[in-house]
Amino acid sequence: MSLEIHVVRASNLQNLENFGKSDPYVTVDFQGEKKKTEVKSGTLDPEWDETLKWELGSKAPRADGCIDITVKDYERIGRNKVLGKATIALRNLIHATPGTPIDYELGLLDAQDSPTVGTLTMKVSYTPPPGAAGAASGGPTVGAMAARSAAVTSELADGIAAPAEGTQAAAGAGAVMPQMPQQRHRDRLSNVKTKFQVRVRVVEGRRLMGGNMNPVCRVSLDGDAKQTRVHRGTSSPWFDEIFFYQLEKLPSELLEDFLEFQVCNSSGIRSTTIIGAFKCEVGMVYDQPEHAVVNRWLVLANPDEPTPTVQGYLKVSVAVLGPGDVCPDLTASRTDQDDVEANLLWSAGVHLQPATFTLTVYCAQNLPRMDAGTMQTLKEVLGIGKASKELVDPYLLASYAGREVQTKIMYTNENPEFRQDLHMGFLFPSMCNVIRVTLKDWDRVGEDDTIGTAVIPVSAISAPGEDGFLPTFGPAWVNVYGARREWELLEGDKSESMNVGVEEGCAYRGRVLLALHTHVGSYPPAPSTAIDNDAFNAVRRYRGTRRFMLMCQLAGAWLLEEAGRPLEIEVSIGNFGNKLENTMLPSPSSTHPANPVFDGCKYYFLPWGDALPLVTVHCDWEDVTHRLHSVNHVTAIASALKKDLQQVELVLRSKHQTPEGRKEVTDILQDTLTKLIDACRAPLPAVDPVRHVETSLDRHLRDRRRLELDRIAMSCQDLDTSEHQSVLEELQAVLTLLEDLAVEPQNSIPDVFLWLMSGTRRLAYVRIPAHAVLHSHDLAAQGELAGKFNTYTLCYPDKDESFVGGVVRASVWLGQEADIRSWWDSRPDVQLTVYAESYENQVIAVPGSGKWGTSGLLLTRPAFSDADGRLSLPREAFPEPEGWKFQGDWFVDPDPSVKYEADAGRQLFTEEVYEQQMRVPGGTWLPAPNTWTDARGDPASKRDEIACPDGWKWRDLWAYDLQRAVDGEGWEYTVESGLVGWSPQEKIYHVTRRRRWIRERFLVHKVEKHQEAGQVEGWEYAPLFRLQFHALERKVDMVRRRRWRRRLVPAQPGGAPPTPRLVVKAGDGDDAITQLTCPRMYVVSAERHVFQLRAHVYQARDLPAGDKTGLSDPYAVVSFCAGTQQTEKQKATLCPTWDQTLIFDDVQLAGPVLTTRTQAPQVVVEVFDWDARGAPEFLGRVFCSPTMVELGEAYQALPLEWYPLSRGKDKQGELLASFELLPKDAAEELPILPPTRGDLYMVPFGVRPLLQKTRVEVLCWGVRNMATFELQSVTRPSIEFECGGERVTSPIMANLRVNPNFDKPHLVFDVELPKEDLYMPPLTLRVVDHRAFGSKPVVATAVVSDLHQYTVEPKSARESLPSTTLPLLDTKAAKEKADSAHSRPSLSHEQAAREPGTVDTDIDWWAKYYASSGQSNRSGAYLSKGYEKMEVLSGALEDEVRYSGFRDLVDTVKLFRGRGDQAQFAGEFKGTFRVYPLNQEEGEDQPQLLSGFPSPDPQEVIARVYVVLGTDLAPKDAGGSSDPYVTVKFGKTKRSSKDDFRPNTLNPVFGHVFEVGGTLPLHKDLLVQVWDRDLASSDDLIGETTIDLENRFLTRHRATCGLPRQYHVSGSNAWRDAETPFEVLAGVVKLRNLEAPVWHAQPPAIAVAGNNYALTEFESPDASLPSTVGPPKERLALYILHKHFALVPEHVESRALMHPARPGVPQGQLRLWVDLFPASAQPLPPPVDITPRRPRKYKLRVVVYNVFDAPLQETSLVGREKMSDVYVKGWLQGTKNVQKTDIHYRCMDGEANFNWRFVYELDMMEAEQMMVVEHKEHPWSLHTTQERRPPQLTLQLWDNDLILRDDYLSEMTLDLCRMPKPAKRVGAVGPEQVPQMQGDGDANSVAITLLDDHSTAVNLFEAKRLYGFFPFVRVSEGITEIAGKIEMELEVLTEEESKTRPAGMGRDEPNMNPKLPEPNRPATSFLWITSPWKSFRHVVWKNYKWYCITLVVLALMFLFLFLLLYSLPGATIDYLIGVD
Repeated sequence: MSLEIHVVRASNLQNLENFGKSDPYVTVDFQGEKKKTEVKSGTLDPEWDETLKWELGSKAPRADGCIDITVKDYERIGRNKVLGKATIALRNLIHATPGTPIDYELGLLDAQDSPTVGTLTMKVSYTPPPGAAGAASGGPTVGAMAARSAAVTSELADGIAAPAEGTQAAAGAGAVMPQMPQQRHRDRLSNVKTKFQVRVRVVEGRRLMGGNMNPVCRVSLDGDAKQTRVHRGTSSPWFDEIFFYQLEKLPSELLEDFLEFQVCNSSGIRSTTIIGAFKCEVGMVYDQPEHAVVNRWLVLANPDEPTPTVQGYLKVSVAVLGPGDVCPDLTASRTDQDDVEANLLWSAGVHLQPATFTLTVYCAQNLPRMDAGTMQTLKEVLGIGKASKELVDPYLLASYAGREVQTKIMYTNENPEFRQDLHMGFLFPSMCNVIRVTLKDWDRVGEDDTIGTAVIPVSAISAPGEDGFLPTFGPAWVNVYGARREWELLEGDKSESMNVGVEEGCAYRGRVLLALHTHVGSYPPAPSTAIDNDAFNAVRRYRGTRRFMLMCQLAGAWLLEEAGRPLEIEVSIGNFGNKLENTMLPSPSSTHPANPVFDGCKYYFLPWGDALPLVTVHCDWEDVTHRLHSVNHVTAIASALKKDLQQVELVLRSKHQTPEGRKEVTDILQDTLTKLIDACRAPLPAVDPVRHVETSLDRHLRDRRRLELDRIAMSCQDLDTSEHQSVLEELQAVLTLLEDLAVEPQNSIPDVFLWLMSGTRRLAYVRIPAHAVLHSHDLAAQGELAGKFNTYTLCYPDKDESFVGGVVRASVWLGQEADIRSWWDSRPDVQLTVYAESYENQVIAVPGSGKWGTSGLLLTRPAFSDADGRLSLPREAFPEPEGWKFQGDWFVDPDPSVKYEADAGRQLFTEEVYEQQMRVPGGTWLPAPNTWTDARGDPASKRDEIACPDGWKWRDLWAYDLQRAVDGEGWEYTVESGLVGWSPQEKIYHVTRRRRWIRERFLVHKVEKHQEAGQVEGWEYAPLFRLQFHALERKVDMVRRRRWRRRLVPAQPGGAPPTPRLVVKAGDGDDAITQLTCPRMYVVSAERHVFQLRAHVYQARDLPAGDKTGLSDPYAVVSFCAGTQQTEKQKATLCPTWDQTLIFDDVQLAGPVLTTRTQAPQVVVEVFDWDARGAPEFLGRVFCSPTMVELGEAYQALPLEWYPLSRGKDKQGELLASFELLPKDAAEELPILPPTRGDLYMVPFGVRPLLQKTRVEVLCWGVRNMATFELQSVTRPSIEFECGGERVTSPIMANLRVNPNFDKPHLVFDVELPKEDLYMPPLTLRVVDHRAFGSKPVVATAVVSDLHQYTVEPKSARESLPSTTLPLLDTKAAKEKADSAHSRPSLSHEQAAREPGTVDTDIDWWAKYYASSGQSNRSGAYLSKGYEKMEVLSGALEDEVRYSGFRDLVDTVKLFRGRGDQAQFAGEFKGTFRVYPLNQEEGEDQPQLLSGFPSPDPQEVIARVYVVLGTDLAPKDAGGSSDPYVTVKFGKTKRSSKDDFRPNTLNPVFGHVFEVGGTLPLHKDLLVQVWDRDLASSDDLIGETTIDLENRFLTRHRATCGLPRQYHVSGSNAWRDAETPFEVLAGVVKLRNLEAPVWHAQPPAIAVAGNNYALTEFESPDASLPSTVGPPKERLALYILHKHFALVPEHVESRALMHPARPGVPQGQLRLWVDLFPASAQPLPPPVDITPRRPRKYKLRVVVYNVFDAPLQETSLVGREKMSDVYVKGWLQGTKNVQKTDIHYRCMDGEANFNWRFVYELDMMEAEQMMVVEHKEHPWSLHTTQERRPPQLTLQLWDNDLILRDDYLSEMTLDLCRMPKPAKRVGAVGPEQVPQMQGDGDANSVAITLLDDHSTAVNLFEAKRLYGFFPFVRVSEGITEIAGKIEMELEVLTEEESKTRPAGMGRDEPNMNPKLPEPNRPATSFLWITSPWKSFRHVVWKNYKWYCITLVVLALMFLFLFLLLYSLPGATIDYLIGVD
């Protein structure tokens, strides 16, 4: 591919020479590569005839590119002048025929873009790469944009968003390809009843209109509404909730149903205020691919508006699943790919307007190089191009809502001027919330590189509502961030993520000047346009800069891990201060390189000494302080509110249940509200019109902030502080709003970066927002960190957030240069010290000579240079900078860090040296020339010459190291050192070996080192310049340097001197170069104070597991300033109690005491898991602020506080600690040292929690569901309980498989625990399995964090102690008691049926169920007869709050195993705890609370499982249905109803009773499964639920058998418990240690616990009770049980069915209950009969006699009479038995006679007034499907047509159980029989039923027979009207009655009951085609008699005339001729 330009000639060039003519030549610039012609001397009409050629490689140029052509006048001296210039667009070249030259005659413009008379003639040809398309990959064309706009506009009405850009076929310039209509998915469905499942996932909302909202989403379908949780205080809620709808309908009905989404505001009184709604047909979803829409945005609109407008967006996923459909993945996503307009759905009528974002791109600055210089050189060598200084070809890419537009490419330009308007069309308002601006670097060969990305949030530059404004921005600079600015050959994934904006950028990568305007109403005509010079120059006022100063005083750097090379801290803002950026003026922006020093424990620090580095950066930025001050003002309000809320949370955690705590919370909230109101009413920072240039967005944001702050102040005035929870929720919403208001999108000043560097390598960084350190004279508008010392955490740019690169304590200040005096005034204690600095460098020229010089191969830097060796800085070349003067002469000042040896800070040090030997292959080993070396092989001192330093002692003798991969003598072998690895085995080809000698020494005492001669000279030595320097010379050192300094002082005292810059000239003559450098600046504080930090580390809780056992061996590492200490290790625990005080003594801090008090360095606490092998594993970290305490009498111990530990963004437990900072140089003495434990300091008694003797009782009941460990089952476990440092171990279980309970479950131990609940430690459980050969692995662990739930007051708890233990239920006495309980006389069902008045046979259990579940219409007369209800629970019984999960006796704690996030479920612990303080007066022999536990021996039990019905089961068959049956498993018993399955249903009525037996606790779980029966394949599991029977058996809520409300002795409600109510009462009061109940017969009363209860208190004397109730004694006992004891009542629970393969997704619900009996309680009471009701067979006879006033539908063709051929059609709804009468032809008066009988069979359930219909879903179905529906008879009146389709006339639908009374005569039929006609007649149904008035309704099944007149009705134009009347008789008979009184259909035999004669129809009733004579007589003759007579007469006359005329000629001739 190439581009050829043939330059022919030029003419009429302008002459710019004063003498003679110009010397023109042509330069052509294409893609940054320039080529030029030869110079033509002295002519204005030159002819070149030259060809310039560009080889373009394989990448086609963009269509929007151009070729720049310039004609210049060559000058030998001076600059060449422009004679003319022109531009050629590439678009025409690209679309032209490849290789065909195009002739151009270009008019030339002068340098000021004014036209000239000169012209240039040239030919241009372009050859594209092979296979390239004709169109280039530029931006979207005008035609494509227009096509997209047309597509979007045309599809608005259809509710489907336009396709994304690029999905349309490029058929032409803007043409939209027509699409052929396709068949919809719904059209392929057969219109029969089908079962569907609709799944709806509500993901998130966005841009909801309004303020202070608490949004909730409601989803409605087919009358079933579901609702999400309420999200408080947000306009962008994240719901992520899924709903299921099970429907069975005709597809035509379902797909026309509407699915409605409503987003409502639940705040305040108007809890149902609708924000916006969306409604669509289900069929719209079904017609989509896979019948689903996934992660689509719904446009919400206000349904009450006449013209709906957009109120927000809601992202949802909806799937409509029919038979055989597979649900797609509906997982919620949050990606930019979803935020495109092609992903929009909106309802018809929603007002969405086309709109355009016009993004004006002016220019960019400070772009980094993106290509290496070596690559440019390679390009030049290969002939691709020439090397360039500016190695970046930038262009800007803007994207929004799936649209992308880009600017032109500016080749080799790091400060490009784009001068373009980019236009993005979209639908307004849009759901997309970000405009992404990406700067890219064009690459000729590969893919374009990303320079950096900036994001402009649309919500921050616009506001909805009446007071809102359209998106607007700028003109303002947008800063772009990305990965490290320095060019890298290979960039990792994290760097790319930073560049594209996925992760926060770690470096400034330039900025771009942008402006944004929004135009609503049209789409853009073109994707980009150029802006003229006037528009470009108009923004110059926004580009004016002011001088700013960035000051940074560093006070320390510690927690460093990098120790092998010198480190320094660099401070930069933008490119200013970046020492690797050579285009900016230098600033003293970095500290001097210093060697990191070991802190004595784990990390390193930088030893800066007393002179602390001061870093200053001069920079030029636009004055946008008015914006940032407003941000700081709002941020200060939010920060104060956040601190107050944290204080409230702390009080709530510690004192939430005490009156004092509640009062304190109320006071804090009142004070918080007062401060918040005052802060919100304060004025915002003012704008100075002289200094500041405001944009329209500035004014909008200021108005919005003022408005919102006023609203916050108003709303806070009305809050009631006594309602703590509601106030906290409101304040949390206010905090969220304030954080939103604190966003400033037009922040033109880049963030401040602090980098930890080693030479030119950047290691770790911290990014500080500029507004946070911005100075302001108004303290409310000043940055919260401005000028304050803060501890900054350094992050690695290529690691995750859990890694920390170090900690820097610094005071950062940013302000204008005019305000620099404010910084110095705030630090009166510091004195500035400035040094000019130069390093003298020397090397050993000849290795081994020992002579140092300034020449040699190793001297890679100048003799005098800067610290990095990049600049040549001779001392004599330093001039005095402006405003400064030298003081004194140059002197040597060594770096303090070189004085520290390798053993600095260590207590134990290991000396090492390597012994080297060599040989020829196979020879003898001999000493190498360098026998003794270090690990790198460099020469080292001999082993015996290494001396022990002063203050140290040798620990042992020299020994070779065998703890490595070496042989028995410590040797390791290799072929060539440094090239091949070392091996522990000797081979014949090995020629080198070595071994490591080590010797340990330990520190005895510190020794002050005296200055040696070498140290006076100040030399620093190193093997090479790039390595770390040290003070003492070694044999391996080959280079050295020393630092020369000369002090600078201000030339004029007073005032703030300017930052000195030194202009150093190095070299002589032509080689002289001028270099800029800055001296080092330091501050020395006049106040330095010594402190002592006492870190009281007490305990931690909820740590993550670090070992595979699920435990950790944690220890804490505490770092403060230059010191680090660690606690002792705690073995095998997740809640360690260290109880240790770490003392950091003699900590020197510069600055006043007041500054230290408020800005003390932070303490870093890290928790690690110790491992015997390998490095410790990091568990969590926390940064804590120490508190400086007052000494002397005012001293108060600092209480402990919980600090959250975190690893990255994940919370990893809590740390209980406090940190006291004590001044040592104060007049008062320090507090006494804490008590010791061995060599360790403990937490002092004034700090540690106040402990008290506390008893912990553990009911270690057993373990359940233990998982295998290391492929072996857990068989003999024991449990170790640890709390507060005390441990107790349970006995070893004999055999888990035989009895999973412990023989002696009651454990007691006393421990010292804190009195305050806030400090209560957790309790740790460790399960140990005792295996063969002494193996005792920890197989599971658990942590009970909240012991407060088990804390009781001992006195009140002791009062409720039972006097004896619970009796065993399988004893002989219990059996006799059970036998006697059932020996009482009672009526059986059979006896009751034979004794009238005793049992109501019409009442069954289902009547009770329906009455209790709110379906009274199906319960018959149950309630009216005085029967009680039971509870039908909406969830599981154990989930009821009143029963607390039946954890009153035993609780269930889940056990886990494994590390952290990889922890796996390992089993369950059954037991409970009681924690209570011991009474000192009673001593330790106090009664124990858990002593009354039942026997842990196994108990044989019998469970009766009553399975009532299932609802909304998940379909398993291909037809969308299931054949469900129930399986119950308990222990080894399994029962199934497979033979009695329910075919083809998702809502089966089971009515099964299963009786299963098992042993508790071996078989504690009752498993109830619902299966789908399959004929051919294996059955499918629908779902299952597990019931813990052990908890129900042990609980004191008596969940074994629910208590009914009334005591019945017979009937369907007969008592089903093994004990009578009085016996139950006696057992309950005994369990609660109360007096036994006493019965008094007259009057009926029971005395319980000193209280008398009479029966009259519960039953009125005149109350009407059912005849089946029992004696008063039992009834009264039952009343007392319900009133005073929280026992489980009679109930039916609803349990969710779950599938193991679909965790968390319910597969339906199962309603059931369980009765539990001890196996010894024989005989058991009879089970409750819950057999489903069976329908009764009936026959319905409908006799149609006559029809009156039938509509006359047709007009006779002959007689023009109105008539109809009437017949009646009827059927029962839901059946296919459709019957018709015969036809009454030619009904002309509306009366039709029939005498016709319809006979229908129906199965009726009278009690439910429902008809049971059975039908097959498909012809191939094996089983019928049952359906219950009201018995509705439909009769229709039709007009018969012989040829065409019959015409519908009218109809009626009668509910046979609620029929209107028939009229006695035809004239009495009227609107009163039609409820729809009782109002305004507006209706859309023809069903004749009664709505509410049951008094006039007639039940045909009660009346048996009805005769009379009924109306036919029809709906015409929405109005219901009577359209006919029918005389008929309806009779319903049972199957037996129909046999005794038979009747045939129609008038067939047996025609009786009643006998129907032939109808007496008029003679005009006939079918014309079968009766032609009747047709003539009754139709033709009747209507046209005279016409017929006239016709006959006329016919006779015509015949006569014809005959006359026919015979007259012949007769005349005969007459004339006389023929006879």
